[in-house]
Amino acid sequence: MEQAAEQTMQTRHRNVLVLLWVTAGLLLLLTWGHVYVLASESRQREISTAERDMANLTRLSQEHAVRTFRSADQVIRFVQSRYLELGAKLDLTALTRQGVIDTEIFNQVGIIDANGIYALANRPITSRLDLSDREHFKVHVHQDSGQLFVSKPVIGRATGKWSLQLTRRINHPDGSFAGVVVLSIDPTYFTEFYGELNLGPGGLKALYGMDGIARVRRVGDQTGFGSDASHSPLFEKLVKQNPSGSYVQQSVVDGVERLYFYRTLPGYSMVALAAVDMGFLMVNHEKALQALLTQAGLVSLLVLVLVLGLSRYLGLLRRDTQARKVAQAQIQERTEQLNAVFDISPDGFVSFDRNQCVTFVNPAFRQMTGVGSVALEGMGENEFSAWLAGLCDPHARFTGLAALHRKEQQQSDHAMDTVELVELGQRILQVQLRLSKSGTVSQILYVRDITHETEVEALKSEFLAIAAHELRTPMASIYGFAEVLLTQPTDAELQNEFLGIILKQSRLMVDILNELLDLSRIEARRGKDFKYTELGLQDLLVDLLKAFQCPAGRALPKVEAPRQPISLLADGGKLRQALLNVLSNAYKYSPDGGAVHILVELKQQPDLSQRVSIHIADHGIGMTAEQAGKVFTRFYRADTSGRVPGTGLGMSITKEIVEHHRGSISIISAPGEGTQVTLSFPVQGAMPA
Repeated sequence: MEQAAEQTMQTRHRNVLVLLWVTAGLLLLLTWGHVYVLASESRQREISTAERDMANLTRLSQEHAVRTFRSADQVIRFVQSRYLELGAKLDLTALTRQGVIDTEIFNQVGIIDANGIYALANRPITSRLDLSDREHFKVHVHQDSGQLFVSKPVIGRATGKWSLQLTRRINHPDGSFAGVVVLSIDPTYFTEFYGELNLGPGGLKALYGMDGIARVRRVGDQTGFGSDASHSPLFEKLVKQNPSGSYVQQSVVDGVERLYFYRTLPGYSMVALAAVDMGFLMVNHEKALQALLTQAGLVSLLVLVLVLGLSRYLGLLRRDTQARKVAQAQIQERTEQLNAVFDISPDGFVSFDRNQCVTFVNPAFRQMTGVGSVALEGMGENEFSAWLAGLCDPHARFTGLAALHRKEQQQSDHAMDTVELVELGQRILQVQLRLSKSGTVSQILYVRDITHETEVEALKSEFLAIAAHELRTPMASIYGFAEVLLTQPTDAELQNEFLGIILKQSRLMVDILNELLDLSRIEARRGKDFKYTELGLQDLLVDLLKAFQCPAGRALPKVEAPRQPISLLADGGKLRQALLNVLSNAYKYSPDGGAVHILVELKQQPDLSQRVSIHIADHGIGMTAEQAGKVFTRFYRADTSGRVPGTGLGMSITKEIVEHHRGSISIISAPGEGTQVTLSFPVQGAMPA
């Protein structure tokens, strides 16, 4: 009996083990089967999404190319008809001036005569150009296809640049060959458009001819012309009359495997192509697959652990669950603390997600801007910038998040903006952008209400204005006493000496008052009384030197400036005052003579804008580095001997004027060697030479 019971127990134990392992095997099979299904669906979903996106991108490329070629063909047909009517009298330069030929798109338009000689063009032809060997000429010599021909990318002999040559045949009335109308398009016109279509670092956008030669090909940020892809499956599909479609293939040009989508251009022997690098496309899929594999591995491990020791597994699971609850409680507590800080903060905060859309606006910001219950969440940064700018005074508008981005990238000390709201009275806000490296938050806009601080500054400026105004009364008394002294029967020599001192001090105090009033007016108005107009810098310098009263025995400053006229957007009177202050100082602080030099330099910035720098240098007493650092401090004077007249306010006024012109001012000086003051301004535009 005992032996039978033992066997029964062993059988039951064996059956339980078999059942456990069979159950474990089924669970593992279901787990990995589920992983396979999910991975397949994820891959197909990524490919389907990419095909849909590239179908739209190729449609854009197709429409862009068709519009461009149709526009070019219209110009070519017009030039063709005018040439048949006027012959060599056709003035293509005049057509360009009239806007018939858009030189921003088309590099050059011309006529090649029947001998292949470049006869007419909308730009000067400096030498005899023989184009009889060019494909875009030879294709029309023996027959008239009646179609617009688009050449392979070539280096234009007339322009010296890469170009696509678009040509049509010109026929005599009897049908014989009379020449070719040729129009050159800069291929970068297409690549700039393609640059706006983001398909990742290995993504491809291209325009191919049916001969398999790329007219334009852009991979990531790299642009190429003329690559041969005639062995690509694309052209096998085109032979089968498929006007559009997709396929996955390793590129015959660079060996990269991509998902391609193509569309032919109706009416032209061209095809628009877009492709995404499969490695780039499958990044999210690979991440999801990795996560699935990790999860499946963990599940498999848990199943095995369950088979080997269910009780221990349950204990570990309990501890893991408890740890998760503790972590979630800590995260919840931290979130509530941050929410409380943002809710009670007097400063405004606006956060943006990684797509630059608003995700959070705290109550302080809503109160500052009076937005109330208006939904700002979901706005893009451009829409948000336009909305905030619309609340501002036109003279103190929000320049936008893009401008703050540029300041942040330039590591500027002034990577912030100050705006003035008009909806809730005159409220002044200081706006600063903080970038974030978080995966969910891209940037945070920090807004501080500085209305009170600005009002305090305004009160200071007002005090200066009132004090200067009140000081005019005692000045009148000083002048009055001077007149009385001049009429009293006192010793003439002493009387004249006292009167001279009184008069000199009176004039100095009047100068101080006038400069104080100028400074306070600029601060109080914040540039609102500046009248900006477009003016020529060279003309301004000429007028300045004509009106400048050079000290006796001194020569006028030497001037070096570019021949190309330079145009500034400026208040002529204020800018003239700033230049005159600096020029006067150059003569005052070089009492022993020496040339004063004015140098004008035009420089191009990294962002392709231009700035002009005006250097005014003397060979006078100079300053130490410490003195140069205090030059813009009000009432500061480097020379304390009293031999050089002045109030110490001129450079402060100059700095205010320059900054209101979006300019900058700097000083280089050394004791005994002289001083150079540089005023830099953005160029409005270059006038015709």
